[in-house]
Amino acid sequence: MKMTDLIQACKSSCPDSVSWLEREPYGDFNIGDYKRDVKKVLYCVTPTKEVVDYFRKHKYDLIISHHPFVVDVPQLIFHTALDCCDGGLNDQWRDHLSILPPQQHFDGTLGWYGRITPTPFLELCRLVKVLSRSLDGECWSESPDLIINSVVICSGLGGMVNDLALATKADCYILGEQIMSAERSGFKAVIETGHTNSEWMGVLLFQRLLTGVQVDLAPKEVDYYGKETKVSRRVG
Repeated sequence: MKMTDLIQACKSSCPDSVSWLEREPYGDFNIGDYKRDVKKVLYCVTPTKEVVDYFRKHKYDLIISHHPFVVDVPQLIFHTALDCCDGGLNDQWRDHLSILPPQQHFDGTLGWYGRITPTPFLELCRLVKVLSRSLDGECWSESPDLIINSVVICSGLGGMVNDLALATKADCYILGEQIMSAERSGFKAVIETGHTNSEWMGVLLFQRLLTGVQVDLAPKEVDYYGKETKVSRRVG
């Protein structure tokens, strides 16, 4: 696939118009030759130095990153557009947990909330782990026998919008990363997956979209959240 066609396909599926943060990096950076063929794409949540080293070692043509930090290789950035687009992160979490009826979390930017089939808390943790791959954060409930009837989801740093999530009155908050202890959050239960664990599945959208192109997920040991501002730059 030609680089220009790939970029157009990605931007059409994941348009800037659905982003919920203004004036953040979006789209293409350091592309160079827009007419060249793209055969190998590396998706990452955070373009750490280790991700860039992996990119170069394995001779990828393009990085697609979720987080808006610019590195010195050909790169596409989608951040909150990827959260909010059709088939993006929010939709994948909604569908995985079978939220019925799904309700947009306020203006649609912060995920989905609604009722689920009544599920014991530990079973819900297992179900969340199927999509997140591991649970590296805090998993807490006010009772070991708690049955969860409703959830609210916010991938990434959901702790920053804890009060907005709490206003949905859901039993359980499922998020990537908190900024307080789960017990202080105000919810009956919290499942904190770990930041990257809540957003890696963006790769699934691009694998479906870019037919004929090899789209790989950066290994977890190099794709982590927390030190990226030391190895790349945020613009905007």
